[in-house]
Amino acid sequence: MRVTIADACGFCYGVRRAVDMAAHATKGTKTLGPIIHNPQVVSRLAAQGIEPVDSLDEIQAGETVLIRSHGVGPAVYVEAEKKGLHIVDATCPHVKKAQQDAKKIVEQGKKLIIIGEKAHPEVISISQWGANRAIIIDREKEAEEILPADSLGVVVQTTFSQEQFKRIAAVLQTKTKDLDVHMTICTATQQRQNAAIALAKTVDAMIVVGGKNSANTRRLAQVCKEQGCPTYHVETAAELETAAFRGMNHIGITAGASTPDWIIQEVVEIMENLQAEGTEVMSEELLDKYDYEENPKKGDVVKGTVISVNDDAAYVSIGTKAEAILPKKEMAVPAPEKASDFVKVGDELTVEIANNIKEEGAIVVSLVKMKKVEDWKEVRDAFENDQLVECVGKETNKAGLVVSIKSLRGFIPLSQGDVKFVKSLDYLVGQTFQVKVIDIDEHKNRLVLSRKAVLEAEREAKREEALKHIAEGVEIDGTVVKIMPYGAFVDLGGVEGLLHISDISWKRISSVDAVLKVGETVHVLVQKFDQERNRISLSLKALQKNPWIAAIEKFEVGDIVKGEVKKLLPFGAILAIDPELQGLLHVSELTEKRGAVVKDLVNIGDVMNVKIIGIDTDKKKISLSVLAIQKDEEEKEVKSYLESNQDEASATIGDAVEEDK
Repeated sequence: MRVTIADACGFCYGVRRAVDMAAHATKGTKTLGPIIHNPQVVSRLAAQGIEPVDSLDEIQAGETVLIRSHGVGPAVYVEAEKKGLHIVDATCPHVKKAQQDAKKIVEQGKKLIIIGEKAHPEVISISQWGANRAIIIDREKEAEEILPADSLGVVVQTTFSQEQFKRIAAVLQTKTKDLDVHMTICTATQQRQNAAIALAKTVDAMIVVGGKNSANTRRLAQVCKEQGCPTYHVETAAELETAAFRGMNHIGITAGASTPDWIIQEVVEIMENLQAEGTEVMSEELLDKYDYEENPKKGDVVKGTVISVNDDAAYVSIGTKAEAILPKKEMAVPAPEKASDFVKVGDELTVEIANNIKEEGAIVVSLVKMKKVEDWKEVRDAFENDQLVECVGKETNKAGLVVSIKSLRGFIPLSQGDVKFVKSLDYLVGQTFQVKVIDIDEHKNRLVLSRKAVLEAEREAKREEALKHIAEGVEIDGTVVKIMPYGAFVDLGGVEGLLHISDISWKRISSVDAVLKVGETVHVLVQKFDQERNRISLSLKALQKNPWIAAIEKFEVGDIVKGEVKKLLPFGAILAIDPELQGLLHVSELTEKRGAVVKDLVNIGDVMNVKIIGIDTDKKKISLSVLAIQKDEEEKEVKSYLESNQDEASATIGDAVEEDK
């Protein structure tokens, strides 16, 4: 099969620049979103300690943030500087230009139009530089709906289709007399589209390689389809359905600007080894009609009978002048110690001619090769029916892992060995596991397999099953799988949730790893479940009784307690009345003097009796008073005095009455 790679494909300058900057960044650097739209590159960088985050809230002061190639709005730079972050700006220069053009258009008072995908991070960043005043469109119909204006300024997503842009621009031309078009489509993008279009016109089918979330890759697939060429968009070689290309003679390959060379090469190697239809081995029906007696050849399948056997070999009559030799090494894998242990005189065998026969030369036959025919059929059936096969890891090399499938040898490329990036597959040597067949060619003894596809399918199945049991408010057990400065990721049986540091404990904790360990089982509450974004927020704290509530239950309004001054405020003092509780002693409850200064009345560390005059459970506030105690004491004294005087008054009146008598 002939394979042609497009003249322009793969990494563009901006992407390569961003990836290089990330690769040379210090371990622990965070990228604000995926550095590029390619999961494999993002995974490799994560394995090197360069991980993506969704917001600056997940990055600690003093750490490094890398701005991805798609760019961000000006507010992000301000926030990052305010937070004390080190900024590495990997924004594509072409995107930078589009951002500045958008800013200029708005400053000139023109209505800003951005042509591009509304949800694409690049378009969002351009809009933010345009003060979020832009109208974002990507279809002619949307352009037709724009109201006429005195002037329009146009900026284009760098990866947008040029042909589609021209059609939209033609509509915008009817909406104003002053159309200021900034042609910001990247030259590399246009080169890749032009090269793909040219190639698509000459081949039987096109393979477009790149991330499914990559706008420029999807657009390459679109322009190829528009040429009437069968087009297959794959993220990696593992997604290739090679059966779809049987009968084709010429395949074209292109790749998006965010697709690395090593992924492209894997696809090329698989396609180059595919055979065009019509080169299959001879069918069993034809083999049965073949005249072996006259001219047996290497590869012919014949039936024979064992006429003698010794320790090293058996001799088989196959209808030729001389008996064929069946060496013990051709009987089975591994070979038996003695040939006589494996076959007996009189056994009828179906064997394959194993050698090129010269005149008067011995004929060597093989059972192993026949077993391989059966095993190839089994593997081929698994490939065509999308079934798994079992293999055993044998040995590794720089490119991957050699495995055995019964009598066959197969190969697992390094990129297909695991779901995560690994430098070697040594840990699979000697292991038995299942794989998916992604390429097969028995004529070239080529068998390419993927363990990654199996693991991904298993993970997805586990994830789907786990999601059935996850809902907001549900309590669930999970395992801590990763600890970050901002929290811990917990495996809930196939899907991960984030346990933020603020949701671990009611008490303030200095670091996550001080209270949690990888591998630890935790019982958590599902606080939030965003199904669209597949984000799960967990909480340990929510399942624990608030220590403040537990502590306040020991007290009531009216209680007299001892309090220690912990902090002085302009309007009062904070007193600790319990290890878990603090209350406010307002200056108006400390003294009746107007204009009194708190620090002149009490000092930090002072211990005094105070009365609880208010408890707000919802706001977790306690109000304290010294004056209330004094007032209570004064009321007691007055009451006591009145009661004493009343007794004296009663006695005097009685005496007077008695005297009058």
